[in-house]
Amino acid sequence: MKLRLPFFVLLLSIIVASCGKKTETPVVQKKIDRIILSPEYLLLLKNTDFYVGARYFKDYTDKDEVSLVVNNTRGVITSETNAAFEGTNLLFRVPGITQAGDYKVKLTVKNDQRSLEKELTLRIVANFDINTVWVSLDKTYSSAFSSYADRFKGSNNYTLRNLTNTDTQVQFGSYVTNLNNLNQYVDKFFITALQGVYTLTYSGSVLQQIKIINGVLNVDPNFVSAKFYEGLTTTYGAFTSQTNTANGKVTVYKSGNYLITVTETATLVSSVITKV
Repeated sequence: MKLRLPFFVLLLSIIVASCGKKTETPVVQKKIDRIILSPEYLLLLKNTDFYVGARYFKDYTDKDEVSLVVNNTRGVITSETNAAFEGTNLLFRVPGITQAGDYKVKLTVKNDQRSLEKELTLRIVANFDINTVWVSLDKTYSSAFSSYADRFKGSNNYTLRNLTNTDTQVQFGSYVTNLNNLNQYVDKFFITALQGVYTLTYSGSVLQQIKIINGVLNVDPNFVSAKFYEGLTTTYGAFTSQTNTANGKVTVYKSGNYLITVTETATLVSSVITKV
């Protein structure tokens, strides 16, 4: 039995079309997620270059276009590392800003499909004197940070330090010359003569005190109490009172409208700054 010509032509055209059809490769979506910005200092000095660490996560290996802009100035990438559980980490150096005030930091991550942005406000101050620091640390600003950066000596890499905050307290970072007795991080100076781990205490949005763990005597052999008191006296003058209590030796210094109350026990030296 002969095939009818129209049917044969139709069948042939289907076969030819099937053979010529290309298989399209599906586009794999590239995911960018969880940008974290970590400045080296949570308050920054004007006219001084500063550093901002950036961390983000992605599910691909292609290189991205990443930029950080502060006050219309682009930061310079000084290092970039990638790790399975720590994501992509970049450290930016930003030229110093000449005027005190609040400035937006904007990080942008772009691949060939999409982009993701993250913003953070950084506060530039004229100095790290007690009064300047005190009036600059309202609760809204200080609690906006989830982390800060410590730079390594001898390299441009950094490590991210997590911060935890509550309704009344804000961790504010470690400002020391030798963190945890490990001589591997760049020295970080803050309020003069008051190195240590800072915690801020608030009543509502109003700062009530700054507490500093200056030295743990049985952990850090480089912390010398006599040298610490000498630095306080050089900076703030002779102490106004000194007493021995059941909780340790208590020494009080005065700087303008602020009291610095230092408590020393057998294992710990700590300071509390309050406004009078």
